[in-house]
Amino acid sequence: IMINFNLFIYLAITIFLSATIQGIAGFGFALISVPIMSIFFPITIVVPIIVFYSLISNFTVISKTIKFTNFKKIFPMIISGLVGIPIGTSILKTFNPNNLKIAVGFIILFTSFIMLKGFKIHFKKEKVSYVITGVISGVLNGSLSMSGPPIVLFLNNEGYNKNEFRANLALYSIVTNILTIFSYIVSGLFSKHIIKTSLIGVIPLILGSYFGIFITEKIENNHFKKLILILLIVMGAITVLKSLI
Repeated sequence: IMINFNLFIYLAITIFLSATIQGIAGFGFALISVPIMSIFFPITIVVPIIVFYSLISNFTVISKTIKFTNFKKIFPMIISGLVGIPIGTSILKTFNPNNLKIAVGFIILFTSFIMLKGFKIHFKKEKVSYVITGVISGVLNGSLSMSGPPIVLFLNNEGYNKNEFRANLALYSIVTNILTIFSYIVSGLFSKHIIKTSLIGVIPLILGSYFGIFITEKIENNHFKKLILILLIVMGAITVLKSLI
């Protein structure tokens, strides 16, 4: 695929903005980048590149927030997430993926909206709640490649401050990204061509990630939590609309 100067600038801006959102919130890279990049590249090239970029962006976030990670709490979530992936894959074989996306999109919209209004779920057994969240995330990852929303909603509900939220979400996402890239390599989706194409966006990716981290340092904790829920509402709405069209 030939990339001229105009296309390079367009992609660089897209990656920079996507990385800025990821740097601020700890998620959302694909929200901006996938729809725009899929205009110019086949989705089989876009998705592996985005996963690779997300991995780099997550490493950038965790490099600044690593002291806020809580591995003991997140580890059971990661393991249960892996258990959920094959369940999600079998669900995908049974149900229409479009109908699944619509259902999940509406759940994200509803849950984010009521949490924005101050609703909070109180879990009696903390460890169990982490495991259940991991399984749900894994199921959605295996069926729709949407592992993020359950983790984001759960961490937000648990009252994590902005640094804890981003650190633990990045830790979870790094494991997911690495496993996804490994599965792409095995299936032949992650080739030398993908790596060469992805190199064009590494500089705007890193700059955007650090710019997002810089912005987050200026945002108050309460405003940060509202921003996360608003981003999820946007994500839910886009998921529903794309599935209906």
